[in-house]
Amino acid sequence: MDWILGHLFQIGAFLIAGIGFSMWLFPTYGVWAARKSGEADLAEAQKEQMIQRAQADGRLHAAEINKQAAIIEASAVAAQIATIGAELTSHDLYLKWQWIKMLEHHRNAATTIYVPTEANLPILEAGRLK
Repeated sequence: MDWILGHLFQIGAFLIAGIGFSMWLFPTYGVWAARKSGEADLAEAQKEQMIQRAQADGRLHAAEINKQAAIIEASAVAAQIATIGAELTSHDLYLKWQWIKMLEHHRNAATTIYVPTEANLPILEAGRLK
C-alpha cells in the first residue's frame, strides 16, 4: 500500500509540476512569439524600405540620364537649325525651288498664282474665282 501511495504522490507531484510549468510556459511563449513576430515585421518593413529607396534611386538616375540626352539632342537640333538658317539666308535658290515644286504638285489648284516681284515675295490672288 505504501508503494501505491508513493507512486500516487509522485504522479501528483509530476502533474502539479507539469501544470505549473504549463502556466509559466504559455504566457512566456506568447510574449516570445509576439516579440519574434514584431522583429520579423520590422525586418520586412526595413527590407521594403530598402527596395523602395533602390527603386527611387534608379528612377532618379534614369531621369538624370534622360535629361542629359535631351540636352544633347536639343543642342544638336539647335546646331542643325542654325546651319540650315545660315545656308538658306545665303542661298535662297532652295526655297525658290521648293516653291516651284509645290506649285507643280498643286498644278490644278487655280487659287494660287505666283508673281515674282523685286523682293521675291509671292502675290497670292485669292478670291478671283469666288
